[in-house]
Amino acid sequence: MKRFWFIIIGCNFCLFIWSQQEVGFSQYFTAMGYYNPAYAGKSGDMNVLVQNRLQWYGAINNAPVSAFVAADMPYTFSNKQFGIGVVASYDKAGSLYQRTNFGAQIAFKKKIGKGLLSIGLQPGLISETFRGDSLILDESEGNDDIIAHTTATGRTLDIAFGISYSTDKIYAGIASTHVMAPKINLDENMEMKVERVYNLIAGYNILTRNPLFEFQPSLFVLTNLQMATGDLTVRMVYNKMYNGGLGVRINDMAGVNAVILYLGAEIKRFRLGYAYDFPTSVISKIGSHELMLSYKVELEKPKGKRNKHKSIRIL
Repeated sequence: MKRFWFIIIGCNFCLFIWSQQEVGFSQYFTAMGYYNPAYAGKSGDMNVLVQNRLQWYGAINNAPVSAFVAADMPYTFSNKQFGIGVVASYDKAGSLYQRTNFGAQIAFKKKIGKGLLSIGLQPGLISETFRGDSLILDESEGNDDIIAHTTATGRTLDIAFGISYSTDKIYAGIASTHVMAPKINLDENMEMKVERVYNLIAGYNILTRNPLFEFQPSLFVLTNLQMATGDLTVRMVYNKMYNGGLGVRINDMAGVNAVILYLGAEIKRFRLGYAYDFPTSVISKIGSHELMLSYKVELEKPKGKRNKHKSIRIL
């Protein structure tokens, strides 16, 4: 029975490693700062964003839950452009494993041609937790020393690095997270290696003859050089306020495994987004929900509106 439970726990670790190396958010085009620190300060305003993913919600108990919160803004120092930001994330795979991550971002920016080149670095901390007290064992198995019966947590330094280039019409960026592929000691018997992961995000804004409509095709690829998954997305934006579209998720082992519906709106300083994954695999017939909310603070007053005021005599 010791060997049996050791194999079960080991298999769960393997599944956790493969599935949780980096969460594949369906709304990756709003989560670019989560994947690539070079996007810090991209918009020119201060932005605060919260994104939450409920995978296979209602299909299984203790379904995976992922969320992150990020904030970024531009910064000028010695007449040079930078972007700064922070990001904190939480991933839970079942009842046994969870990961938290915190990073501080800085991006150096330089005007090249019609666009902006950005090189970003994200140092931070990563924490892994194994909840052995969630295992349900009988009395004889519960006394085995090989099975951790309590919560074990380990943490270590984590680094991400990325580069991006963007203009008014296109953007593209590549990045690597967990650059050092750190090893985390949970306790004296359990060690976990966090594998290095690479990602690519690219998109293009297509203006139509009708100025109210704009098409935004985009691409997202996530890989650890052993397995890869990719999203192809086409969204339409109406009047720069409302958007919707469709996407497909392709896995290098299973082919197309999801069709994704996107809905969103931008109302004044708020942006709202929702995505639903329709699974095409036989593993699950229940899809995944994803919610996004962001708030923008304009750091510079629009041209022509500076020092605009009314006299108290005509109020």
